[in-house]
Amino acid sequence: MIQNPDAQVFNLFPTALYVTNYRADTSVFTKHFDEQEMEEPTGGYGVISKNSYIIDDPICKLLADFFMRCFEDYATNIMRWKYDELQFSQSWLTYKEPGQFHKAHSHPNTLLAGVFYYDFQPDDSALCFSQEVRGINRSYLEPSLLDDHQQHPYSQEEIYFTPKQNDFIIFPSYMMHGVPPNKTNRTRKALGVNALTKGTLGDQKTISEIIFGRYAK
Repeated sequence: MIQNPDAQVFNLFPTALYVTNYRADTSVFTKHFDEQEMEEPTGGYGVISKNSYIIDDPICKLLADFFMRCFEDYATNIMRWKYDELQFSQSWLTYKEPGQFHKAHSHPNTLLAGVFYYDFQPDDSALCFSQEVRGINRSYLEPSLLDDHQQHPYSQEEIYFTPKQNDFIIFPSYMMHGVPPNKTNRTRKALGVNALTKGTLGDQKTISEIIFGRYAK
């Protein structure tokens, strides 16, 4: 902590991580997920389901309704977006077998990213968020960090978040995130869900308007 009693420290432009828990029965969804075909593995990054619109399946309606209420809560009450309606884009199962991982990445061509941990065990790999470093907003002159820098919020370049069983988390799709290697002897399972606005994004008067249907063939 700072030593000057007269000084104050403010968070500028914090990024919100939305965490909630699905408290209803998940057995029907879990059975449906476990019956899905998976793609072939790519390197050590794990595998995803061949169905990448899985939340659109009628059997998932209760879960989809829950996800959408959460996305709308985040978009309206945290991001304060002006929009008519949200819709799901892609949704997919993601598996990490023992030793597999997922490098830091973001989700392009969408607005919000969500992850549902329907089969999470206490010793499963956490979700790792990475601070995106760009030369335009960071000095090339940097001293070394103190040994305790990982305990201080302003020196973090990676933050690990450990969810609980049936947690659903939401964050902006541009946030860099990944999964460290799976050090257990079982499959780490999760469901990824993306969402974006439906119809129109932006505003005509500010010359920021995108009408999605205008570009569809």
